[in-house]
Amino acid sequence: SSRPASGKEPTPAPIAMAARTTRLLACASVVCACAASDVHSGWQAKQLNRIKDGSVGKDELEIVLAQYQEDISWSDSYKRVRTVYCKGGPSCMEGTIKLKNFGRETHTFLHHIVKNYDNLAKWTVFSQAEEPTDGYLGHAHGQHAGGHMLTGATFDDYVVHPYRPDVEDPDAFFLMTQKVHLPTLQHAVRSTYKVREEQEVPRPDRLPRMCPGSRHNVVGAIENGDAWTPFQDMSWLHKFLSQKCSIPAGGLMEAVEIFWEHYVQAPMPPANVVHYAQGARFAVSRERIQ
Repeated sequence: SSRPASGKEPTPAPIAMAARTTRLLACASVVCACAASDVHSGWQAKQLNRIKDGSVGKDELEIVLAQYQEDISWSDSYKRVRTVYCKGGPSCMEGTIKLKNFGRETHTFLHHIVKNYDNLAKWTVFSQAEEPTDGYLGHAHGQHAGGHMLTGATFDDYVVHPYRPDVEDPDAFFLMTQKVHLPTLQHAVRSTYKVREEQEVPRPDRLPRMCPGSRHNVVGAIENGDAWTPFQDMSWLHKFLSQKCSIPAGGLMEAVEIFWEHYVQAPMPPANVVHYAQGARFAVSRERIQ
């Protein structure tokens, strides 16, 4: 498989209002800590019961869903703390906040943060609106493509993260499933993130780490069942971005650097590698945002 120009796999490493928020989210995507945790503790289970019986208000917890036309009935148990932003036009249901259809979920999440900056919940979970099932098989699979969840995690894990005992970062929860080498746009996928129908992913007995704690060994075998696959070229992505952003062929890498400098406004990450959660699902505290 194709490797970055250096010949070595880059090593993983560690938001004015909207700009500062953008930097926060970008930095969170760069960092790759490795804290693991057991299944829900007594305190976590108690919090879930409080949420689902209506004892928790939006000052304490808010679940922000970015919807187009997806069925959100899967989240009805969270309806008392759920806020739905809909960009589906006439298909938007009563009770949702309607937005113009541009900017995808990134615009939706930033809109929520900016409009509610002084009134944010103590803990906010941001997610696309499709049901959070394992993996993602691609646009060609339509409604059956998958809900971007890493095998071994559940949506509840994002909700109760602050109540997890001995958690390394109580102010943010990300599960990184892909990483990109910015100068080449080569991507690597987490081996336990389902991207093919025939892919069999063992379900762990513990919540996965933010990032894999192991890598491929010299013969390509996956150690400990959770690793980054080798970096690969994604020529279709180059073509898609060039067309979508009206950037001439060959100018994409420079455009990425300009975007990072002007909008992210943070130092380039070590080895120019950004880790991210495919599907844009994450959770953060009010303190971390502000």
